[in-house]
Amino acid sequence: MNEVKLRVSALCIRDGALLLIEHKSFAPDDPALPESYWILPGGGVERGETLDEAVRREMLEETGLSCSVGGMVFIKELLYPYPGAEAQGSRHHSLSLGFHCEVTGGETVTGKDPEYPDDEQMILKVDWIPLAELGRYELYPPFLGEFVQKGASAGFHSAAPEFFDSLL
Repeated sequence: MNEVKLRVSALCIRDGALLLIEHKSFAPDDPALPESYWILPGGGVERGETLDEAVRREMLEETGLSCSVGGMVFIKELLYPYPGAEAQGSRHHSLSLGFHCEVTGGETVTGKDPEYPDDEQMILKVDWIPLAELGRYELYPPFLGEFVQKGASAGFHSAAPEFFDSLL
């Protein structure tokens, strides 16, 4: 098995809407998973890059938007296959750090993952989804809708990061 990947995510709320990316499934051959789901902008941290730099780079690559990076709001572990399954984590094992961010400029576009050729892009669409409509979307991770609703009403600035294991 390869090493555990470190990822970052940007949680951006503006005018009552959450910035999300419709993304192809990372396991299209698994019938238990949807063909696509909506995730926060983000991706892998490159060697020598700070977490702040990684969040800002991923935001720009995937959405065309620049941002300021605030505090860490969640930590999400992902193993696939899931814990308890045969060969757990053999296809994927990552730790994602989610940061509350504020958009500071740019125009919303459907960006690209530079690590994939054009005909293998994983990003399908970028959009601002109204918080009241999050329940209509296939969100990943599954805790995201409730977590964002709670944070939007209580505020993310003073929140201690929450940990979510691979089963959520």
